[in-house]
Amino acid sequence: MKTDICVWTLLYMMLIAVGVNGESGAKLLNNGYEGVVVAISQEVDEEDGPVIIAAIKEMIGEASRRLYRATHQRAYFRTVKILIPKSWSNTSVNDNALNENFQDSDIHVDIMNRVYMNQPYTQQSGGCGDPGLYIHFTPEYLTDQSQAAWWGPRGKVLLQEWAKLRWGVFDELGYPGDESFPLFYIWNDNSGASGGGTILPTYCANTPVEGRRIDKTERSVCRLTSQGIPDENCRFLPFKDQDATSSLMSYPLIFSDSVVDFCSEPNSDHPHNSVAPTKQNLFCGGRSVWEVMMQHKDFANDVNPPTERYVDPDIQVVQHTDANYALVLDYSGSMNDRYRIHKLRKTARRWLLHEVAAGSYVAIIKFNKRASLVHRLAQITDDASRKALADSIETKADGGTSIGAGLYVAVKKILTHVNNPIILLITDGEENENPRIADILPDVLNSGVRVITVAFGAEADPKLEKVAQMTGGKTFTVNDIDEGHMLEDAFHGALTYQPPPPRSNTTVTIHEEVYKGTDKYAGSSFNVDFTIGQNLILRLDTNDRYHISQEPYLVRPDGNIVGGAIFDPNTFTWILRVPLAEQGQWKWQVGLSGSPDSFVRVKVTAQTRDPSVYPITTRAWVSSGARDVNATTDRVIIYAEVKQGNNPVVNADVRAVVTPPTEHEPDVMYVLLDNGQGADIQAGDGIYSRYMTRYTTSGRYSVKAQVTDGGRAVINRGFLTSSQRKRRSIAVSDHYEGKPDYCCGSIIPIDHYSTHGTGNFTRIAGAGSVKVTEVPETDNQPPAAVRDLRVVLLDDTTMDTLSNMYNISLSWTAPGDDLDVGNVSNYVLRMTNSRIDLAETLFNSAPNETLVNISDYQIISEAGENVNITVEVYLINDLIFYFALRAEDEAGGESPVSNIAVLSLPPEPSFQLLFPIWAIVLIFTLLVMMIMFLSVVLASRKYGKYECVEVKT
Repeated sequence: MKTDICVWTLLYMMLIAVGVNGESGAKLLNNGYEGVVVAISQEVDEEDGPVIIAAIKEMIGEASRRLYRATHQRAYFRTVKILIPKSWSNTSVNDNALNENFQDSDIHVDIMNRVYMNQPYTQQSGGCGDPGLYIHFTPEYLTDQSQAAWWGPRGKVLLQEWAKLRWGVFDELGYPGDESFPLFYIWNDNSGASGGGTILPTYCANTPVEGRRIDKTERSVCRLTSQGIPDENCRFLPFKDQDATSSLMSYPLIFSDSVVDFCSEPNSDHPHNSVAPTKQNLFCGGRSVWEVMMQHKDFANDVNPPTERYVDPDIQVVQHTDANYALVLDYSGSMNDRYRIHKLRKTARRWLLHEVAAGSYVAIIKFNKRASLVHRLAQITDDASRKALADSIETKADGGTSIGAGLYVAVKKILTHVNNPIILLITDGEENENPRIADILPDVLNSGVRVITVAFGAEADPKLEKVAQMTGGKTFTVNDIDEGHMLEDAFHGALTYQPPPPRSNTTVTIHEEVYKGTDKYAGSSFNVDFTIGQNLILRLDTNDRYHISQEPYLVRPDGNIVGGAIFDPNTFTWILRVPLAEQGQWKWQVGLSGSPDSFVRVKVTAQTRDPSVYPITTRAWVSSGARDVNATTDRVIIYAEVKQGNNPVVNADVRAVVTPPTEHEPDVMYVLLDNGQGADIQAGDGIYSRYMTRYTTSGRYSVKAQVTDGGRAVINRGFLTSSQRKRRSIAVSDHYEGKPDYCCGSIIPIDHYSTHGTGNFTRIAGAGSVKVTEVPETDNQPPAAVRDLRVVLLDDTTMDTLSNMYNISLSWTAPGDDLDVGNVSNYVLRMTNSRIDLAETLFNSAPNETLVNISDYQIISEAGENVNITVEVYLINDLIFYFALRAEDEAGGESPVSNIAVLSLPPEPSFQLLFPIWAIVLIFTLLVMMIMFLSVVLASRKYGKYECVEVKT
């Protein structure tokens, strides 16, 4: 046992040292990033390919030089692959792709997200230090010079986005209309002293940035709100020539060629601005970008120190190729238990007959004490080739378990010298025969294969997740009481690595259901929405052929019946196809025997209704990936992305169903939120999330997402059609009116006049499994931080001039007792005119007079609900007051300190002189002289014409 542990430790250290197929494809080795992948979407027209590829190469070369400069000679891009779609036929390539794919690539070149339009952005879903999902560039940005003029030089912008993707840092600027990250803020350098503070633009720089404030609509002086802050139309325009050299994360607000560095420690040449209301400060606790970077594995512990050696990147163009699958299936004796081998055969047959893409290659290997080839590697070309593979899967299982033997045959005999190699490893037991996994793992790693592991039953080998993690694969679990959904999700997960079809050919799952009972009929309804309808397939299977007394049929929205289901006697499956299903509510129904020991399982899929309208799609995942989870220290987040094309679907009802390891425990339901709080870092981006907090025992938890419209779902900024895909060239204006606003802050803006309602829809997506090695015995999850505390002085407040008491409104989104689940027990609110009192390390010891009593409100709000209270507080004119709070749970756990809200009283009304003093004196003198002259004239009329003139008689 000790030797086995040593072997695994050495292998894992080798993985870290050489960067073989780890969780991130890109590795920093000897100061050079290797394995960076830029993938071009299937939606991009090949006619634009040469121009786009040339632009990508130029962008990467420039970004590499800037990266080397910004990291102080610690990093640059050494090798980069540009992945083009399989369907492109007239583009020169250097080689076929090995295991690169679009979904896992670092940089996507894809159709626009209509919120961002052609602005480059990084899709981030994690916290400080967590990697982003991908960088998004549009073809228009890469090929249209006017777009680069708006958003900045491509190499510089790529460097900024790479910092977010790789190191998990954030923007250091404000966003129009964003309450959490405003464009301007008030700051008083001498907190506590008299003075209303200075209005500053939101940025980080090593020297004050010179510029002017303008109103974007009138190009006039900015108007101020009642609290002295520039209003929503105000913008800050820095002058082109600046002395500032940082921060790159404040670009493109500081649109200057001189900005080449990141903000760093307070005593450095590029000191960080820790008080500006930026994403970086909120999510990273006031730490600078450089500090976060230096704690990343790329640079921590003095790895990759500065070097004088720099080489230009080696950029290769590779093409996505068909997948080469090896099904490595456990045929040991334990697979006879609980009908596992029969379930495996049914699911594998369905996958081969109906799901794996044409053009893919598949081989089948079985192992028990030894391994043998069941079917050689064969390409799927037609129904006959599918059937030949499916028929080779048998149900006779016996003997011991040598997982290493199955892996050896796959990597040494079948998947040698092929591109895009994938192993789907399914086993139910712990290995007990040589060779073991550890013996073969070096060969697996060197082959470049991805391994998707499926743990069948509770006793499956605990090393499976490590194999998946080390090869960049995925992991799934299957409970014995599952009727087939879990195993099918695992096979479906393998399809990720096939060349992706155009979105117009995407297949989505819209309905799943299992019925087990004594009724003579089973059935339910499902919705066909406006984005799908082509090739609708109902698939119904059962564990007992004679349980079906009447074959399944469909009922159209108009009541007409669709029959003619085709039966497969090998898998007890009925398949019913509808070439084009009309929009509306459909029903399925089947006649049953009434046996309580039998079940039916239904799944409905469909493809895009109209090739010019993208389907609503869902994908789900967990933050832990294939890593083992110690729930006493690790935090796991469940994610589900709901989009149409690249446009976010908001206000959907998204739920995660978590199946515990113990068979007879009930599923746990989490309502995932897209509110920018708790696990979610940005509201309205179409990524819904929640912390996974309920663990009953160690073992493997299976996770699946279920999405419905909830009656409120809309697509932000409408939906893309073919006419909207065409590139547009827009001239850049010299005035601010011609410039787009930078997007996006705490919330994705939405124009309700241009949204498109989804109507009734459902989507289902598997998220894989989470292997938990240890669970907490007590409540060890404190509340999550409040990130949206708001303080507003009430307009109708009455002030006692002697006491200076004012009514203010406080609002925030409630966190949970356990992170963002449940409800907290108490809040501690502090108000001070010394910002330092609210620092994370000083909050609890701040002076008692900073406490604001809100205990009488007895705030009991579930996580995600809005809290709003009115409090009377003591305020003084010309002072800035800062507010922050902590949440507490029943076990005494404390949340981090919230964001800091700022309040200042509006200035006292004062008389404003319209003219200079000298002009007023002159006007006053002239008025006096005029009055005197008029007095003389009036007097002469009364007493004579001119009394000073002698009258002759």
